[in-house]
Formats: sequence, structure tokens, C-alpha cells
Amino acid sequence: MGSSHSEDACIVIPFAPKPRAAAYLTPFDRMEIHRWRERARLLGYDRMVIHDREPGDFAEMGNFLSLYRVGESWSRWVFARKGSVVSAWCSLTGADLGEYPSLQVAFQTVMPTPAGLRPTVPEPLYSNVVMAFLPRLRRAAGG
Repeated sequence: MGSSHSEDACIVIPFAPKPRAAAYLTPFDRMEIHRWRERARLLGYDRMVIHDREPGDFAEMGNFLSLYRVGESWSRWVFARKGSVVSAWCSLTGADLGEYPSLQVAFQTVMPTPAGLRPTVPEPLYSNVVMAFLPRLRRAAGG
């Protein structure tokens, strides 16, 4: 059996390379933000705002967090995830603070505990907790 198509009739369609995945704050990062809101407020920051990716932003850009001081319309600090690290910088001066293993460590750099005061942010309850959910689900289902 012969093919009815000639070799000349084939067309190769080039596909544009897929852009690299953007870096987004993780669900764990979002829990950290929630945990630090009260401490930020006590230290003079009234807003912690997650800015989402806008059309036209670089493909590598996902979302980022801005930390605003009371009365300032421009954010003081910015935090963005890049893979397994969190980058932090001062948006007023452009000065890089550095890269940190977590948002919590970056926050501790920007919002340190004043000398002589007890930290207002407790250790996370979820840090080393392992729960067996299957027995709980069975009990809830009546089994």
C-alpha cells in the first residue's frame, strides 16, 4: 500500500518556546503574611498588599507583596518569590536587602523585634505538625 501524500506536502509548524513559569507567592507565603499583619501594624505599617501580575509584565514576574508605612502612598518594602528564595528590596531607594529562605526570615530582617520586647509573632503552630486525616475522615463519614 502506498501513501497518497508526497513528501513535499508536509509542512513543519514551528512552535514558539513556552515562557518560563512566573514566580508566585505560595500558599505558605500567604499564611505568613496573615501571621505578620498585626506585628506590621504595631511597627507602623498599615498595609500589606499582594500585587498580581498585569498584562504586559515580564513572563518571569508573578505577584509580589508591598509593605506600606502609615501615611505613605508608596510602599517601603517589596517581597517577591524567585523559586525557593524570597527577594526583598526597598522600593523607595531601590536598595536590595537580599535573598532569604522564607518570607518569615525576610520579615524578621525588615521588622525586627525591638530590644527588650517579646516577639509578637508566635512560632507557627503548623511548623512540625503531622496529622493523620484518614481516621478523622472515616469517623466523620460514620465508618
